[in-house]
Amino acid sequence: MLLLELLACGTNQDDSGTAGPTYYKDVRPILDQTCARCHNDNGISTSFDDPAVAQGLASTMQAYTQSGYMPPPAPTTDCRDYQASERYTLSDADKATLSAWADAGAPLGDVVSSDRDTSLEQLDHYDLELWASQPYTPTFTGADVNDYRCFLIDVNNTTEQWITAMQAEVDNTRIVHHVVLFLPDGVDDLYANGVEPHDGFACSGLGQGNWSTLGAWGPGDNPTVLPDGVGIPLPTNAQVILQMHYFDSFDGADHEQDQSGYGLQLADSVEREAANVAAGPTNFTIPADDPDYSAKKFYNWDNDSEILAVWPHMHLLGIGFDEWITHEDGTDECVMHMDAWDFHNQVTANFLTPADLGPGDKLHLECRYDNSAENPNQVNDPPQDVDVGEGTTDEMCFGFTMITSKQ
Repeated sequence: MLLLELLACGTNQDDSGTAGPTYYKDVRPILDQTCARCHNDNGISTSFDDPAVAQGLASTMQAYTQSGYMPPPAPTTDCRDYQASERYTLSDADKATLSAWADAGAPLGDVVSSDRDTSLEQLDHYDLELWASQPYTPTFTGADVNDYRCFLIDVNNTTEQWITAMQAEVDNTRIVHHVVLFLPDGVDDLYANGVEPHDGFACSGLGQGNWSTLGAWGPGDNPTVLPDGVGIPLPTNAQVILQMHYFDSFDGADHEQDQSGYGLQLADSVEREAANVAAGPTNFTIPADDPDYSAKKFYNWDNDSEILAVWPHMHLLGIGFDEWITHEDGTDECVMHMDAWDFHNQVTANFLTPADLGPGDKLHLECRYDNSAENPNQVNDPPQDVDVGEGTTDEMCFGFTMITSKQ
């Protein structure tokens, strides 16, 4: 009878004789799937690749996952599912396993080799690498805690090519706020202002009117991979601009160096062209003490298109994001929904099923903010009005939306 009761309870014991969950057998697979995209040796957070480190943080993992603080917010799947969405959430069973492991003293158990899937963290190869010409030390002057630096890079491609995947290669995650890759429509105006090829120069965080966005990265983001047969054009003899935004977030940041870049996968031809549209309002003020302010914008659409992916971008006061379509017949279709926001987890959602956007439709975007004293990310004491701006302590509302024509 006792044996039957033990079997019914599902006791877990590895070859070492340890009852209950162990790191190698039960916990590491959970960490590899959901946590390792940030918590790795090259990531933006403490690496869990060392078992001893994970073991020492067992009680912290338990507290953070039980409270819902971790994993950080990500787009919901009930709106529109996206690639590898299961790697952004923890099931109740996974949370229970982490909790039981911590309660048991975080035993390691027998060593089991890990075959962690790193495809979400790193492209398997680059056809082209674009790097800042030399290491750069940011300059922060007075109360200005932001430094935007742009690098003009000659691609030297002899034929037109198409970007099919891209990934930011961030050198120093401690000081990099975001990275944007622009394609300027001519660079004569830059040279006229004394900019030389490959020399970094001060630039606007929003770029210039004749710069189109090729790609963008923020903390926690993953590689952008376009569907088969779709690409972003890279014209012959292209010159691109790598924009770095540095933030003075700790004492000594102005002595740190960074030399970041972008890796691209290319094709000689594609069936459909894609473009990365920086959609969102650029003129609003969030009132002081307002716990739920909304900034909105919509666009009238006039051609048959598909939305392939969205990368939402706000700063520290953000608490939610929505993008949706109002079709010509008056029905609404959800494109992306986030009921929370974490600046350090800016995920690009590559949709499993694109959203149809046709003539007569409206594309809507809304960002929500908490500018009250109760917001744990509040940067002003007491709260004050916050405008749209380039700095981290200003705000932005963008949905970098990857769109392709159906034709």
